[in-house]
Amino acid sequence: MTDEPRYAVEATETSLAVLETLVEAEDTMGVTALADRVGVSKSVVHNHLATLRAAGYVVKQGAQYDASLRTLTLGERTRSGIDVYGAAKRKLDNLAAATGETTTLFVLEEDAGVPVYVAEADDGWSPPFVEGERLPLHVNAPGKSILSSLPADRVDRILERTDLIAPTDATTTDPDDLVEELRRIRDDGIAFCRGEQYEGVVGVAAPLPEIEGSRVAALGVCGPVDRLNGRYLEEDITGQVLSTTKSVQVDLTAD
Repeated sequence: MTDEPRYAVEATETSLAVLETLVEAEDTMGVTALADRVGVSKSVVHNHLATLRAAGYVVKQGAQYDASLRTLTLGERTRSGIDVYGAAKRKLDNLAAATGETTTLFVLEEDAGVPVYVAEADDGWSPPFVEGERLPLHVNAPGKSILSSLPADRVDRILERTDLIAPTDATTTDPDDLVEELRRIRDDGIAFCRGEQYEGVVGVAAPLPEIEGSRVAALGVCGPVDRLNGRYLEEDITGQVLSTTKSVQVDLTAD
């Protein structure tokens, strides 16, 4: 049985479109601007705004509207229930402090990789993605690490459902080539990304396979190629990523 809705609930889609438009907007928005952006009438937008405001997801400032911070509460509560996040957060903070680099924790969510935690050093680098954003698995080191830890039949199903987009010229989009790369990652226990998602951005990650119900995840370091390269990336940073990953696995097993 498919999880796709047989009959999409149009009202729900409209409410989400209104809320997401407010979240993405650089400033507050009025009813007219929202109606133009979402593609529905002003009366429809007003009704959805009133409903969202009553539920606490929208705030009104004069005649303008903005998204509230209620979604932050939902996200934090969801993240706090993820075992691997609890086991890895402090270790990611320590790794960022020790290396001066940006560390990440990705988890598998359906067919995508989601960064659930990003730790930046005091003088570190800010990645072009945000926590909670769904990212393709084939374009970054954590995503490829996650794929490498899955059974072959599950990888095949994910790749069949995934549009292997090419954000850069370095991206692998041929399924056979990607499967071969995943075999190498599985053998080595480590994955690299060299400008495959964002030009000039590289990364290294190691998988955290599912342990007694925990989410399939990957822990890594990413940053600009001018500071992550050569032996520093392939030996120093890689060694610390592997060591930190093993430490998280021990904690998850102990729990």
